[in-house]
Amino acid sequence: MTGLSTRRFALAVAAWLATTAGLAAGERVQSGLVVLYDFEEGSGNVVRDGSRTLTPLDLLIQTPQAARWKDGALAIDRSATIVTRVPASKIIDAAKRSGELTIEAWVKPANAMQQGPARIVSLSADPGNRNFTLGQDGGRYDVRLRTLKTDVNGLPSLAGPDGSIADRLGATAGLPSSAAPLTHVVYARNSAGQATLYLDGKPAAAKEVAGGFDNWSGDFRLILANELTGNRPWHGELHLVAIYGRALSAGEVEQNFAAGAAGGAIDYTALLPPAADQRVDFVSHVQPILRKHCFECHAQGNEEAGLNLGIKARALAGSDQGPVLVSGQSAKSRLIHLVSGIHKEAIMPPPDYDPLTKDQIGILRAWIDQGLAWPDGTDVVDPRLAAARTHWAFQPLRPVELPIVKDASWVRTPIDRFILASLEAKNLAPSPPADARLLIRRLYFDVIGLPPTPSGDQDGATEGRRDGGTDAYDALVDKLLTSPQFGERWGRHWLDVARYADSDGYESDADRPHAYQYRDFVIRALNDDLPFDKFLRWQLAGDEIEPDNSQAVAATGFLTAAAITILPPAHLEEERLRNRYNELDDILSTTGTGMLGLTLGCARCHDHKYDAVSSREYYRLLAAIHGGDRKVIKLPREGSEALVFHDLGGTPQATWLFQRGDFYDRDQPVQLGFLEVLMRERAVEDYWTAARRDPPRSDTTYQRKALAAWVTDVEHGAGALAARVAVNRIWQHHFGEGLVRTVNDFGVRGERPTHPELLEWLAHDFVEHGWSVKRLHRLILTSAAYQQSSAFDPAKAKIDPDNRLLWHKPPQRLEAEIVRDAMLAASGTLNGQPFGPAFKPPIPAEAMVARNTKSPYPSDARDDATTRRRSVYMFHKRVVPYPLMQAFDRPDAQQACGRRDQTTVAPQGLALLNDGFVRARAADFARRLIETAGDDTALVDSAFELALARAPSAADKAASLAFLRTARERRQSREPGKPEAEIRLAAATDFCQALFSLNEFLYID
Repeated sequence: MTGLSTRRFALAVAAWLATTAGLAAGERVQSGLVVLYDFEEGSGNVVRDGSRTLTPLDLLIQTPQAARWKDGALAIDRSATIVTRVPASKIIDAAKRSGELTIEAWVKPANAMQQGPARIVSLSADPGNRNFTLGQDGGRYDVRLRTLKTDVNGLPSLAGPDGSIADRLGATAGLPSSAAPLTHVVYARNSAGQATLYLDGKPAAAKEVAGGFDNWSGDFRLILANELTGNRPWHGELHLVAIYGRALSAGEVEQNFAAGAAGGAIDYTALLPPAADQRVDFVSHVQPILRKHCFECHAQGNEEAGLNLGIKARALAGSDQGPVLVSGQSAKSRLIHLVSGIHKEAIMPPPDYDPLTKDQIGILRAWIDQGLAWPDGTDVVDPRLAAARTHWAFQPLRPVELPIVKDASWVRTPIDRFILASLEAKNLAPSPPADARLLIRRLYFDVIGLPPTPSGDQDGATEGRRDGGTDAYDALVDKLLTSPQFGERWGRHWLDVARYADSDGYESDADRPHAYQYRDFVIRALNDDLPFDKFLRWQLAGDEIEPDNSQAVAATGFLTAAAITILPPAHLEEERLRNRYNELDDILSTTGTGMLGLTLGCARCHDHKYDAVSSREYYRLLAAIHGGDRKVIKLPREGSEALVFHDLGGTPQATWLFQRGDFYDRDQPVQLGFLEVLMRERAVEDYWTAARRDPPRSDTTYQRKALAAWVTDVEHGAGALAARVAVNRIWQHHFGEGLVRTVNDFGVRGERPTHPELLEWLAHDFVEHGWSVKRLHRLILTSAAYQQSSAFDPAKAKIDPDNRLLWHKPPQRLEAEIVRDAMLAASGTLNGQPFGPAFKPPIPAEAMVARNTKSPYPSDARDDATTRRRSVYMFHKRVVPYPLMQAFDRPDAQQACGRRDQTTVAPQGLALLNDGFVRARAADFARRLIETAGDDTALVDSAFELALARAPSAADKAASLAFLRTARERRQSREPGKPEAEIRLAAATDFCQALFSLNEFLYID
């Protein structure tokens, strides 16, 4: 050593001697600790940071073949990669803040020949760039620390005495490797630049390493036993590694040395709940705990982290990180650590779920300590399937007895018995009937989506309701159900589910001029009361079922309705494949949610987490549509063109199960198949054979026909579920909420029905009567439950605040399209032309800025009779939403919408005040009133009747007349020369626009 180094070394020794007295053995220094690895857990591919400071910085053993766990140590016998997943920010930040650092390790080198130096602990990128490294250079330890005064490799380094490793290893030459010495190595550098290397608690070398750490890279990760490049391996045993964000004093180093290599080990026995003091039976004691708390994430179909606790062999094998059960040693079992929450960053079940109790943990501990007894034949292969077999939505349809009620006089249809029975069970009574005229308005909007017109039809029904009779009302229900406007109103609901629009969406958003044929099919099918099972089958395979029927072929537009990006052939194969399988996924996902209320798309990349839908089943279902594509064709017997779905040939397309959804990872081929949980006594081959029974064509596979048959097969397939989903959707649109409120999810995570017996009765009745949609509507519309008042009752709300028992009729706002249609109807300008190509109404230029690159929306669209048709016929361009409808929550058709949002936001009021369409219709309404009414009093009477389907009250009339008078006076004062007729029209327009903005206009009741 130089004279200066010798003097500093002597000072360090003196400091050490001065601070060693009175230190408590067995207690490690905690102050300033940043990371600690004690290697006590003894299994897995993860080395946990046990410092319990800030965010844990765990290490991943990326080369498990190179490292093996020993008691309290990690032995490395070949080139290993043991590295943090992320940059070691908390080490870097702590050192930069303090300007100090301590690196501590308990190590047992394999030999004294490791050169390089071989890396023991390193914060670096490669052999030439580091923040620091503790390594072995032959027979001595060597530390490289990067500062502003060193080079990027941390040179010059500080090395221990020559031969210090070799001498210690030499003393045990010829003895077993277990006799090799365990060495405590510590490097401490303080803010003054003094660096000291300690061996076994005593200073062994010292030097000045000046300069701060401002040049440390923030991207480096912490590595043990190597460089990331793999070319500086160190062999031996690691018993403890710790890093401090400050320089330990000589006395603190001595304290850690006295604590020993196991001084940082966690005493798990002291932290864990005690093992149960009983003999544990696996089936009756352990398996119920696993089933309730663990199977959702760790069983067949959803093996998170590779762990399956349902099958013995898989459970004993452990997870991706190694074993989780150590027979006879529950305190060392990773599973017990997880469920006990010892490591706050790794708690199972996750915080959103109910934790295990101490007694449950005690049972698991006792089971492990008693040898992990797991009898043969008790494996749970697929707990999701077992649970699904008992799930209410997946059961066969069954007849249901009508319940007995006390107040039978209230009952009008069987529906009422179920509603009333639930109310009476809670000592609740239904609300009185709605006001007759309000009820008629409700009926009109619900059935045809238009306000009632002044005529004798509804007057008779109104008078009948007032007298307590039902014949006239029931006759009006029948009349409206046979109206051609019924399909226009209810078609919109299904088009939401089918995500129908008239353009492709995404960036190009090209128009689809022939898509309207599918929209028209939906409307016609509902008007014709096409049996709903046939309605579903045609949409999946109408071209295979009735190829000569233009409506059946047009129905396959359901499969083409998704938003897509059409890529030219020049695009890379990967882009085209991704685009293709995204499109197919959308078709399958929409079929699942729309027809079956199942989230099939969740199984694209892995088995469904909750429902019994495996990834294999997903791809087997996909096989039905894999060989098809969209195409514009001439409809049979009509000649008009339609965008339809068709197969590309008679041979099924090769389909694979993609691992994790990666279309290049084609793990194994799959054939057409359906969901096992929804199959009873009929095989897939039976469906496909039946589908091809008629003289088959060579241009299609008939796989979609087989799928369609399974979807609607009540006895052996998914038909019972499809019926429940359909009934629930119709109920939702009449009452605002479905009997099952999660209308798109009937799986095990969906809500249970509020009236399960009623839903079952309706679904069974629906099927028994030929899947007639209109009959189901009539049952609902003529029920006393539907005809209740919507008045709020605070006393009843205390018992049932969400109105789940339907003690009153929930008020509902008109959908965006119906708001527009109602304005057209009130103004007398509604064009009733049905069907045909969609119309494009004018849209403000500011709503089309920086939009689509293909088929731009016309800037010269006019507001005339051709654009005043019902909104269901409006051109729905995905990236150019119609502003008024956007304000009132019209969905964007990017995905299936089973239930629209219903917001109340300021833009709605602004739209009613400023939208050009609203103002124009208010002016039309005003002209109609002026032409048909005499004075202002008659105008107000007529306005209320046409807009709100009632006469104005005395207060209404007084306020309205005052409004008209004030509006005229203000306009006359602003424009004194304007003709009186124009002044009156402008004032009446203001009044009509105010009526359009009333809640009473926007809400059904």
